[in-house]
Amino acid sequence: MGMSDFLEGYTFKTLRPGDIVKGKVIKVSDEGIIANIDYKSDAFVPKNELSLNPNFDVKKTFNVEDELDLYIISVENDEGNVLASKVMADDKLSRGKIEKAYKNKEIIEGEVIEVVKGGVIAYSLGAKVFIPASQLELHYVDKLNEYLGKTLRFRIIEYIPGKKIVGSQKEVLKLEREKAKKALLSNLKEGDIVEGKVKNIIDKGAFVDIGGFDGFIPLSEISWERIKNPREVLEIGDKVSVYILNVDEKNEKITLSLRKVLPDPWENAETKYHEGDLLKGTITNITPFGVFVQLEAGIEGLVHKNNLANSIKTYKMNDIIGVEILNINQQDKKINLKEVPLEEDIVEIEHQELRITLGEIFNKNF
Repeated sequence: MGMSDFLEGYTFKTLRPGDIVKGKVIKVSDEGIIANIDYKSDAFVPKNELSLNPNFDVKKTFNVEDELDLYIISVENDEGNVLASKVMADDKLSRGKIEKAYKNKEIIEGEVIEVVKGGVIAYSLGAKVFIPASQLELHYVDKLNEYLGKTLRFRIIEYIPGKKIVGSQKEVLKLEREKAKKALLSNLKEGDIVEGKVKNIIDKGAFVDIGGFDGFIPLSEISWERIKNPREVLEIGDKVSVYILNVDEKNEKITLSLRKVLPDPWENAETKYHEGDLLKGTITNITPFGVFVQLEAGIEGLVHKNNLANSIKTYKMNDIIGVEILNINQQDKKINLKEVPLEEDIVEIEHQELRITLGEIFNKNF
């Protein structure tokens, strides 16, 4: 029986150069792939026709049974196979896919195949997409070469058919950050203690990143001790545990406290201090009605002007004076004092450096 007799009764689809057909991978090698295209010959797709990235790994990218669109370059090559191209098929089909992704604001993926002036080129949906450096991350990017070979998730933010396709990974990251923020706001509640990292410091307090969302520690909630500037206690980059004071989902604000995760020095004040005790203290505030004296970090008492030895005008901040405890109210956290002569045998409460205390509790040195 001759070949013509064998083939009689069989009908094969007509195949011409320029056709785009569906193929199923039946063999993968370093040189390319072979795909079944429901034709009398299988299609061979060389490596350079599979991707615009010359460094990609064929075996890691394609698997047997994968389905793909193929552009017919020639119906029969020297080895009797059909020569086909995925790159050319993608290019022909890309316009509709890109336009759809642009209109629907779809999140698509693409591999970075080239670094160019001002950004990178990613290959996605059969097209080259320019992603400006300013659209790569939420922060400034200068080392573009680090993106070569990486797969990015982005949106098409500008599309002019046949001329320009611009993508943005930053838009996707912003969207994901907003979703994470809403999830965080809905899950956090007053009284929770969470880990965070000091992101920024201003005179009125500090901003702490607690998992993609910045909470704020007011100056008064940084320390039990009276401080004038958050930098007396914190530095940018410090990792701390913080207490959730308030969650305002409507305005997307979280108020934090650092001092509430530290031991309250007032807890044992009544057992530590007694009426009639003579102590040394440091003046921390001067008012028209008297001066406030710190006995230890976080514990201050008031010396009313009537209980001062001299006129208020003669006292200065950080002066050390002798005081006697007149009475103590632990519940209201108040101690009334009276100035007494500063004698050498008067007790001075040991003052523990607050930064060391924080370092021990929060493992700052890592």
